[in-house]
Amino acid sequence: MVEEPASNAYPAAMLELSPRAVHVWTMPLDLHPEKLSTLARSLSASERNRADRFRFEQHRRRFMAGRGFVRNVLALYLAEDPGCLEFRYGAFGKPALAAGPMGPVANLHFNLAHSEDLALLAVSRAGPLGIDLERIRVLDDAEELVARFFCPAEFALFHSLPTHLKCAAFFNLWTRKEAWLKATGEGIGHSLHRVQVSFLPEDPARLVELPTDLGNIEDWSLAELVTWPGFTAALALRGGAPRICYRTWEPGGETAAAGRSTGNRDMRKAAATGSDMVVPSEIPG
Repeated sequence: MVEEPASNAYPAAMLELSPRAVHVWTMPLDLHPEKLSTLARSLSASERNRADRFRFEQHRRRFMAGRGFVRNVLALYLAEDPGCLEFRYGAFGKPALAAGPMGPVANLHFNLAHSEDLALLAVSRAGPLGIDLERIRVLDDAEELVARFFCPAEFALFHSLPTHLKCAAFFNLWTRKEAWLKATGEGIGHSLHRVQVSFLPEDPARLVELPTDLGNIEDWSLAELVTWPGFTAALALRGGAPRICYRTWEPGGETAAAGRSTGNRDMRKAAATGSDMVVPSEIPG
């Protein structure tokens, strides 16, 4: 039996994407078994096979939740059955919606990021985008990683920071770079050391330098995202500053949104009360 699209449960206005809008959806990955089962029904055979190859049950469940999250949210915008969506993959593995029976999908871009039990999904019609998310934690080898993988100017600045700032600075650096690299379709396996970004705590997210063969800084926007306490996240989008709207999503539940300037506490309050606050990103790239 084919399930009906879930879009009827959401006000149409909450699914409208204006020219520069980016909807950032949040979902916890550690779900009640019944809710996970609901999501898992939409997975393709290849996704189920991939899930079965995970060694640890927690990783398997989180993978299924994440893939079901992507399918069910995109189905809202397309008014399609989540299980009918098909994907294609770029040269470096970035997923995109494949053409359906009625032709190509109309410029619906998306990108997923997850860290531990939290997932973020960015959806937009504005252009190619990338999103990254990490839980902030102490890494004993952070200095070594920056020296090995990032550019000399970033290492020099990172090395000069007081110890108490290095943890947040490292994950700002990582998420902002990876968001941009995911937006380009390359991922972190390429050009990690050739792109320079801002990363000091409280420093607005922006591209600092790009090699000429990778494009112009003016062609991109980079923004820090509001997310759960203890995490940091970034969004990269081709073109001018995005208009970011935050939404929470739960299988069978309601959706809510919060603006970046409200902070994490007000974001959770908005989700609980069903408010819908939208603010433009303040930082053009």
